[in-house]
Amino acid sequence: MSGANFRQKNLLRDLIYLGQTRPVNKQTVKGLFRFALEPLLEAQTQKAVVLVRLFDTQGLDGVLKRLEFTNAEVYSFDDATKGENLQKEDIWGDTEFLVILSPRYSACLLWDFSTETVKDTSCLYYLLNSKDVNNVIQIISQNSKIDLMRYTQEYTPERRSNELLNKAVHKFINFADSFVEEATLTQAEAGLLGESDDIAKKYEYISTKSKIISHDIKNHLSVIDLYSKIMEKRLENVANKELQDSLLNAVSSIKKSKDSITELLTELRTIQGVKLETINVSKILQSAINLVQARAMETGTKFEVSNQYTGNVLADENKLLNVFINLFYNALDALKEKGNDGVIKINVIEAENNMLKIYITDNGCGIQKDLCEKVFEEGYTSKATGSGLGLYISKDAMKEQYGDLILVNSDKNGTTFEVSLSKV
Repeated sequence: MSGANFRQKNLLRDLIYLGQTRPVNKQTVKGLFRFALEPLLEAQTQKAVVLVRLFDTQGLDGVLKRLEFTNAEVYSFDDATKGENLQKEDIWGDTEFLVILSPRYSACLLWDFSTETVKDTSCLYYLLNSKDVNNVIQIISQNSKIDLMRYTQEYTPERRSNELLNKAVHKFINFADSFVEEATLTQAEAGLLGESDDIAKKYEYISTKSKIISHDIKNHLSVIDLYSKIMEKRLENVANKELQDSLLNAVSSIKKSKDSITELLTELRTIQGVKLETINVSKILQSAINLVQARAMETGTKFEVSNQYTGNVLADENKLLNVFINLFYNALDALKEKGNDGVIKINVIEAENNMLKIYITDNGCGIQKDLCEKVFEEGYTSKATGSGLGLYISKDAMKEQYGDLILVNSDKNGTTFEVSLSKV
């Protein structure tokens, strides 16, 4: 690749993508900006070089003013900060950075708010006292009016990658950002969400929060997917056939659960409609049982299926699977609270009007009589850590599939829910 073409590519943004950090908000980025400069501001006579590209200086005016009174050479690559502007070509788009080199300290912070769908959030590329800072300076130098590589020879604070230090820094960043995010949400809940007439702002708040959560979940799903594939590959060499089959079944259940979560995340992002197909309901029921089996074993709960239906129904496979899983988890919670040997009975009955009715009954603690009418209300929950969305979403999902979910009865002896579907 020629030097000219090399300069036309935004390699700084590529580093941000490769960093694979969770996105943090603008307040956290500005806090890290101040944090990185603090060692130089404390040691004003320390020789150093600072490279900066910054579009929004609000909240950073003080730290930038203090930087003027240090012994650091400051070069800018923007029109907002003081210092000789060294940028040759406008190839970096919305990418911003701070790079510091001194005899005993180096730091690098890269971010780009245009890389994320959530406004004012960005993943980061962050380094402290690492030789990899030199790689960033080399990229910047290729689009600089002067050669910056001489500073990498003059200042060599750390000749190793210092992976442990930078892992610790990233953990600190996530920890700090969670506090900033929590403070922002608390403020929003106290003020923004209290204004019932401001629907647009409420929607923006909920949308932003859901996208941040979705991004984090996607990162964890990628790890699950990777290790599932590794396990499958390793299991090819397991000699014990019974053990091999058992572990392969476990991996299969993990992958099905991952696919189901991925589908939910897609729906969260796009609010997509239901995808109705002809499916075998017995297989979906068995998949749901397999996915909650580990939890059931903790309480000694057994599943009993009677009148198993081998035909097909019209349904959305992932939505129906999630309805069953939610009902099973609720039953297991009730059984755990009661503390007895649990049984979850599943009875499938062919009903009138070409409908299939699936009754799910547990012998748990039951639901208080005066609360039975509220179980499908949005936000209602009797659990200390519940969201109040499970049954609400499940009932809505069944209506989307031209079926229904109802509470048949509940008392001290247990609870029965009915799931109805159209036969094919």
